[in-house]
Amino acid sequence: MPSLIELKLKEYNSRFLVKPFDISEKFVTFEKGIDTLDKRTAVIKQLVDTWREEDAFTHLRGWRDELYPVYGDPSNPDNIAFVIERAASSLFGIYTFGVHLNAYTRTSDGKLKMWIGKRASNKPSWPGWLDNAVAGGIAYTHSAKQTLIKEAMEEASLPGHIAEKAQPVGAITYFYVTQTQIQPETQYIYDLELPVDIVPKPNDDEVECFYLWDLNELEQHLRNGEFKPNCGLVVIDFLVRHGVITPDNEPDYLELLNRLHRRLGYPGPSKITE
Repeated sequence: MPSLIELKLKEYNSRFLVKPFDISEKFVTFEKGIDTLDKRTAVIKQLVDTWREEDAFTHLRGWRDELYPVYGDPSNPDNIAFVIERAASSLFGIYTFGVHLNAYTRTSDGKLKMWIGKRASNKPSWPGWLDNAVAGGIAYTHSAKQTLIKEAMEEASLPGHIAEKAQPVGAITYFYVTQTQIQPETQYIYDLELPVDIVPKPNDDEVECFYLWDLNELEQHLRNGEFKPNCGLVVIDFLVRHGVITPDNEPDYLELLNRLHRRLGYPGPSKITE
């Protein structure tokens, strides 16, 4: 946990006679008695609401009113320990999940082209960078496919009857690292081949426009570092799976595969049965 977060958490904890957190040199845990999903969620909500009101962290200025699940309670059927406001998840390095869609088409001569979005210039994160056709975080109670269908309409004007044809093709796992945080993330990946007459169009203020690029153009923009980092990983994974990047043309092929599928070591979604 970053030292500033630890300092703020200790200061918050000191305000209570019955403290909500047990803070040691190596661990932060909930105090005894705060032992259910609802109780933990209430404590976390009070904490992040207070920090938001006090403008304690710039992360919280991007409040989403969207909840992320935090996993790691074997007594819960879905392994969920508590839920937290999305904007606050990065403060604690919480393991988060999302979906990304590779939307592509084939020309009359069989050549593959991919639809790439450009993030709006007024987005708070990565404005103007290149993105996948559709992407979004998976909120509490939502499945990966539900999230994909919702985001496909919101971001690319792709209706549900088209988006639901997307095929799950795997996932990438990595640590998102900045100067102030380390956050484990998993992105579930879907592929969707679109007919040539289906054209993604921006439907909200998050996407500026879409490009349709052949693989040579795609590679050039990747090499130029124009993609939001995790979106670039999704494109690389696509090129590996479609045989564009191979052991014969990429000397670091195995290293690429390893870095696309990091072993994170954190609890995640699971159904627990008797």
